[in-house]
Formats: sequence, C-alpha cells, structure tokens
Amino acid sequence: MRLNEDGKTVTAMDVLVPGIGEVIGGAQREERLEQLRENMRYQKLREEDYWWYADLRRYGTVPHAGFGVGFERLLMFLTGVGNIRDVIPFARTPGNAEF
Repeated sequence: MRLNEDGKTVTAMDVLVPGIGEVIGGAQREERLEQLRENMRYQKLREEDYWWYADLRRYGTVPHAGFGVGFERLLMFLTGVGNIRDVIPFARTPGNAEF
C-alpha cells in the first residue's frame, strides 16, 4: 500500500459491515521505488526475492490501485446468513476427505 505523506497512514479503504466484517478492501499500490525498498527493509524482506517487483518501478510507473471483494462475506450480507461456514461453496470439514 502507498504510504501517505504523514508517514502514519496508507492510501486504502475497507467496506465494513456490522456482524460480518470486511466485504471489500482496496488500496493504492506503492509506485515510488525508494519508498518500496525502504518498506522492504522495514518488513525484513530480502530485496533479492522481489527484484522483479522493484524492477517494474525502476523507470517509473503510474499511480495505480486495486480492490477485492470477499465473496463469502458478500454472500452473508446478501442472504442474511449468520455464519460464514454456511456460505462457503467448497466447505472444508475435518475428517471428510476420502484421500
């Protein structure tokens, strides 16, 4: 996520629904190479492992963002179902796998 100028917040948003949680989450990506490298060091990530990601920003890039919808949580909201396990299309239950 892109760090704001205040150094404390990021350019992001979440749509929260009471009793369900985050239904949609979105953020602007960090396009500044030096800030990205500094954040990698802070998070103790090896820059060599993310060379390809940093290389995308080496000659500059446009500000860009993305979002994701939590499908199961959206189904909970639309249907009124109270438990996320009841809307998961491929539910996992312990001990039921035949393999």
